[in-house]
Parts: sequence; C-alpha cells; structure tokens
Amino acid sequence: MGNNMNNRQPSTKLGRLFAQLRAASSSGEPRECLETMSGRTQQVDGLRSESRFGDLALTIDEPVSFGGTGAAPNPAEVMLAALGASIEVTIRCYADFLGIQVRSIGVELSAEMNSQGFFGTSEGVRAGFPVISATVKIVSDEEPEAMSQLLEIAERCCPVLDNVRHPTEVALSFDLVKPIED
Repeated sequence: MGNNMNNRQPSTKLGRLFAQLRAASSSGEPRECLETMSGRTQQVDGLRSESRFGDLALTIDEPVSFGGTGAAPNPAEVMLAALGASIEVTIRCYADFLGIQVRSIGVELSAEMNSQGFFGTSEGVRAGFPVISATVKIVSDEEPEAMSQLLEIAERCCPVLDNVRHPTEVALSFDLVKPIED
C-alpha cells in the first residue's frame, strides 16, 4: 500500500458514516457489535417461496422446467446474488471510507451444480456448488494498486464471502404442526 493510500480521507457521506460506525465497532464491547438478522420463508405456490425480513419481502422460485412458476430466481441464484451484492457493498463502503474514487462496481458470478447431488443419485457428489467464479468489475480512474487494496479488503471483510468460504454451523430443527380441522 503506497504512501498516498494512508493519507486518504472519506470522500462521501457514506464514507463518513462508515468511518463513524467503524470507530464505534472498534471501541465497543463485542456483545454490543452483534447485529441479529432473522426472517421467515414460506412456500406459497408450488415451489415459489416468499421470504420476509422485517417489512421487506423477497420471492424465490424454481423454473417451470423444474416444477416452479418461474416467477423469481431459484435459491442457488439468490445465494449467488447475495454474494455479489455483499462484495459490492464491502468494496463501496471501503472505497468511500478510504477516499478511493469508484464510479461503479459489479460482480459477474457463475457456478455449476451437479443435479446428482440434489437427487442423491451419486455418492460423493456435492449438492451445492464445488466452485463459484466471481469477477469484480470496477469502473474507476484510480491506479490499479487502489483497486487491489479494495479487493484485498473484500477478501477479508465481506460477510457473505466469509460465510460461503468457511463452514458455518446451521442448527437445523423442525416443528411438526398438525393441521387444524375445519
């Protein structure tokens, strides 16, 4: 990281907000830095599912060729979208915090899933993606070193990238509810 990188200052309202939140996070109690997220999903029409997180809704579906309504991306596509968006948010926040001028950020994602994993027809084949390719596209007049710094930060600080790369415990349980008789 060059000397001019160390002298940069937040360049936008987001950069200044990020600086404040980052300072509060570094000086706060670890318990006070936790951000709880929770939501609910419910199948509403065949394989189409409605997700609610607070007042926000998200629709997830399967293509018609797989028995869905084709009204929305499938769960694996939504996971890829979340990964791309999280990388973009991380890079944008740090670019604005560091005063690195970035006009736009996008991520091109691709992955292949072997249906033998989902259908359980071949032992040892993963149900999920074995590899995800993600290419970050940044439009900027800055030097390549600044972009490399942003990518290194995203590698280290992006929450969804961290969840995809490292095993995350999922405590899966079920609640069997008997239908109510009319």
